[in-house]
Amino acid sequence: MDPNLNLGDSIEKFDIKIKSKPKDGVILQLHHTVRGSNGESRRIRFSSAVFDDSQEKLACADNVGNIFILDFADLKFWKITNRGAFTALHFFPNKLETLIVANKSYNINLIDIESGAISLTLSGHSAPIKHLSFSNNKKNNLLTASAVEAILWELTNFTKYFTLNTYSGAQIQQIMFTPSGEYLVSCFQNDTIQVWRHDTMKSVKQIIPSELKHLKSIAFTMNGRAMAIAGLSTTLILFSMDTWKALLSLDLTKFNISGAQQVSFLPQVFDGGSNKILGVLSSDCIVYLINIESVKLVHVVRFESSGIRDFIVSPTGKYFLCILQLGEVNIYNTSFVLDLAKISKEKVTVPIKSMPHMVSKNDLHTKFEVEKRMRTCMDSVRLRRILMQYGEYPEKFRSVIWRSLLATPRNKVAYSNLIDKGIHPAFKNIEKQFTIHSSMTLKNLKRLLSCLAHWCPLFGVLKFLPGFVFPFVKVLQKDPLLLFECVATVLLNQCQLWFEYAPFPPLSILAIIENILAEHDQQLLDHFCDLGVTSQIYALKILETAFSEVLTCSEWLILWDHVISNEPSFIIMAVVSYNIIQKTALRRLTTYEELENFFHKQNPLDKKAFLKKTYSLLNETSEDIHPRRFIKSFTSLDKGLCYQQFSGYPKATICLKLARKEKKKNKSDGYTLTELTSKSQEQEIINRYKFRENESMHKCSGDDVEHFLTDRHRKKKQHESVQRKGDFVNKDVKADLIKSIMCPATVNLKKGRRHSERSCKKVEESDKAESISKNKKAIKNNQLEKAVEKLLIDSETSRS
Repeated sequence: MDPNLNLGDSIEKFDIKIKSKPKDGVILQLHHTVRGSNGESRRIRFSSAVFDDSQEKLACADNVGNIFILDFADLKFWKITNRGAFTALHFFPNKLETLIVANKSYNINLIDIESGAISLTLSGHSAPIKHLSFSNNKKNNLLTASAVEAILWELTNFTKYFTLNTYSGAQIQQIMFTPSGEYLVSCFQNDTIQVWRHDTMKSVKQIIPSELKHLKSIAFTMNGRAMAIAGLSTTLILFSMDTWKALLSLDLTKFNISGAQQVSFLPQVFDGGSNKILGVLSSDCIVYLINIESVKLVHVVRFESSGIRDFIVSPTGKYFLCILQLGEVNIYNTSFVLDLAKISKEKVTVPIKSMPHMVSKNDLHTKFEVEKRMRTCMDSVRLRRILMQYGEYPEKFRSVIWRSLLATPRNKVAYSNLIDKGIHPAFKNIEKQFTIHSSMTLKNLKRLLSCLAHWCPLFGVLKFLPGFVFPFVKVLQKDPLLLFECVATVLLNQCQLWFEYAPFPPLSILAIIENILAEHDQQLLDHFCDLGVTSQIYALKILETAFSEVLTCSEWLILWDHVISNEPSFIIMAVVSYNIIQKTALRRLTTYEELENFFHKQNPLDKKAFLKKTYSLLNETSEDIHPRRFIKSFTSLDKGLCYQQFSGYPKATICLKLARKEKKKNKSDGYTLTELTSKSQEQEIINRYKFRENESMHKCSGDDVEHFLTDRHRKKKQHESVQRKGDFVNKDVKADLIKSIMCPATVNLKKGRRHSERSCKKVEESDKAESISKNKKAIKNNQLEKAVEKLLIDSETSRS
């Protein structure tokens, strides 16, 4: 540990704003300017940078030793305390929030990017370290290299595993692991390339390209099957790692490139790891993007004010950046740049005289081409292969891919019929329950919830539903029809068995989750039991928010890419996986309140480990407790003029819930009418009291009450017949319904208002005074009955 480090210092984070539609593809520009004591501003140059796609982070170091961390997921950036100039950076692949840095003292430090604390220092180099590389098949193997030596470290015990020393004239230009981690490849100053097998560290191949002189850089495709070799000569070679032979020799003068300082492939979404776009940083400090399959120039990145000193691509190709000679950093979204290149190319080839006609025709042609390619690629097997390789679907095509995977029918007529019903009363004032700053988002949320409630009355009474659908609204609100059908399909499939005990918790699902957790991590389940934490805390809270409370925006999108691409039980396994991955943090919590709060906030998460564990649970859970035993296979919405009925809920309990909501609504309107769940129930009660109207005009005695009850038993068959025609919930609900009618009436009536209020007051006094005789109580009850009769009759008249 650094003795000068003040661990009490807190790192302040600041907001960053990324351009959503940049004209030149630059989504963010970085520059570090400080003001001196004399008032003059001084620009500090950035020297190195590295991406971490798994956490959507970027680390940039400047010449004086400041490290800036940019979090693209949370749109925050912060600075780590100055620790001297750095020569190389790399994120630790399987340790969250850990950055490996090489400083000018030839040491390697492991730094926590949240606190700036140094957890480990490795020493052993005799020259400035320029290269850091990790093996994909052995995460604890770190390769560090200077110009004169390379060291392979075993990080489980922090020892040197292998050391490579060079001699004068054969110094290391570049050294790295292949993407598979099977080989270690180095490019030397004497224009040779050496290949070692990683597991044995024995040399297996030496490549001496006769056409190339002054070798500078090598790069691998994402699948590791091809290697690009370039240098200060005008030739670039594409080399096969399978056959150990050259695949292509490219003359760079065709693109006015006199030599290459650096090469790097830009992975694309649908290229299957066989990358076609190669970025070349030329000797005149310009970046050329070349399609090596068609041998055509795609795009040129240059700046009038400054040359480009370094060119860095993120591992999945989502971003790339250019460090300028003036010290600034320009960060690009790769898809934006390639789209810009296509548009620019079309503009160049269109004749000026016929531009209006030709542009529309070309645009139409391009649209058909894109749609044709997308239909070809929309096969679920191909999409899943892409997902497993890249970890997520591209943001640009995510809505199209989700639509394909969920097989949404695009029922415009059926959706219009739901829209025409208007805003559902349950969600009319939803803005009072949630703070939503965007009026458009609020409008889309109301519309979606209303359509769901009109489709099925169940969705009008579920308290958790707005929180569940809100993240889908944020992602798909540009296409309301797709938004509704996606959410409806998810409710049909991923939410099976959620509503069988509604409005009570889904006991079957929670039992399944608890059984899976018991099989795979009994210790964690015991910890929950010791603290009295049930599955309603560690599972239901996550499900009801669709993971949106515990994951960042980018993490949520990636998870749902996988949820939608797999069987419906995948989301249940994801809940168990989240708990197991967070086991270390959860076991440190010792109170019920701490654990409850844990599942209501975002916590640091290794996305790759989380998804890997989810797939492991999906494949390794015993068949007798596996969710697929209880959950049906995927079912899409029917195509037609209406959507199929949603029936996965108990109607009795939902009617009870609706009755309670009706009671609350009536109270808010100034009424104390009973919990009427249907018109048939209301009609039956009105008929019952109409029957007694003629007999209750005189003062009622105790015998009269007894006669009324006897008469009601005599009419039992008649009531049962009416009950069969009506839509009753159950006997308990009906009893509760009749009982609630016997409460005092406080409705403002046009006639008999004062009489009703006096009757209510007398009834309340009679309930409190135990000394009042039975005759007086019967009289007051009779007066109450007449008031209720008038109230119900007036209510029925006003409704009709």
